[in-house]
Amino acid sequence: MALDLNPGQQAGTEIPGLPKATNSPRRTLLWVSIAAVVVLVLGLAVPLVLTNRYYMGLTLAAAILSFHALSVGFLAKHLGLISLGHTAFFGGAAYCVGIAMTHWGWSPLMAALFGLVAVTVAAVPMGALIMRSSGMVFLMLTLALGQALHTISIQPASRDITGAHDGLQLQAADGATFLGIDFYALLVPQSFWPLAWVMLVVVIYLLWLVGRSRFGSLLEGIRENEERMRFSGFGTFVPRVAAFTLSGAVAGLGGVLFALNAHYVSPELLSFLAAGDALVSAIVGGLGALLGPVLGAFIYTFSESFLNFGGNLQLFMGALLVIVLVFFRGGIAGIVGTLYGRSRRKRAQKTTTTTTARPAGPAEPAAPADSKEPGA
Repeated sequence: MALDLNPGQQAGTEIPGLPKATNSPRRTLLWVSIAAVVVLVLGLAVPLVLTNRYYMGLTLAAAILSFHALSVGFLAKHLGLISLGHTAFFGGAAYCVGIAMTHWGWSPLMAALFGLVAVTVAAVPMGALIMRSSGMVFLMLTLALGQALHTISIQPASRDITGAHDGLQLQAADGATFLGIDFYALLVPQSFWPLAWVMLVVVIYLLWLVGRSRFGSLLEGIRENEERMRFSGFGTFVPRVAAFTLSGAVAGLGGVLFALNAHYVSPELLSFLAAGDALVSAIVGGLGALLGPVLGAFIYTFSESFLNFGGNLQLFMGALLVIVLVFFRGGIAGIVGTLYGRSRRKRAQKTTTTTTARPAGPAEPAAPADSKEPGA
């Protein structure tokens, strides 16, 4: 099914008093596609520039966290819903990979596909269960979902499967590979980075397409006034479940990449702290922009590393979050978007003024006064 990249816009429609629009949906798609390819190629060169293994590891960790933050930000942007339960998909996919490889002897590729498909399928009934709610009820239901899986993973009865508090170490046969990369080479950040970066750029591009489609417009209509959308004849439950499933798949993909890179999964991936990391990243970056959660994930990861001294990490991170919430309510991406919007409006006003202003013509000579003959 083709995506309508700019619903509601009619060809040839112009607004009087403004300069003629030159960016068509096709042209926008073309430029965004070109930009995505350029960013993809430039990102592949990061290991060549960032040779320090520690900082390269931080960059890779930020990229993997971006998937989790993106899944939270997608729901917040398009449906206005805040989730604390996407750890169920992030950590659940990681555990699926670990169980399939360690206990069932599957190859890394088959285990990764299994983890992604399993959490995507599981997101459908979970979404059908909780997507009838909204606001605080939705937040608490998602939190309960993630905490339920965390509790199951640490039970003594599940020790043989999940490893309980000890976690689960991934094991693979000798010579095992993942997409042509040696399985144990995936531990090296420089080796794993191209895979994570390509996946991240592709996911961002696909989510952008979804946001520009009729489905994305429908989700935003539901966010603004769900009751009015129902009165207008649109079904709202199925799109909400579909959006929840899509966001769960994005989080699951991040969990798969985490398991392949770390070769280890633990209950911490399902904990409340992991949910908080994703949510704080999305808030810092900006919930109203697609790239906001990604930007926030990189800021959060590096800030967490640089501020982790003196045992006051949580104090510093809390202060950072307060500053963002008070002074940058739209997050970093919101501030950038506001400044960019102001500059565009100023340029448009200048263009409009220049177009509508007419240059003054040469002054006409004054008409001669009626002369009277002397003596009249």
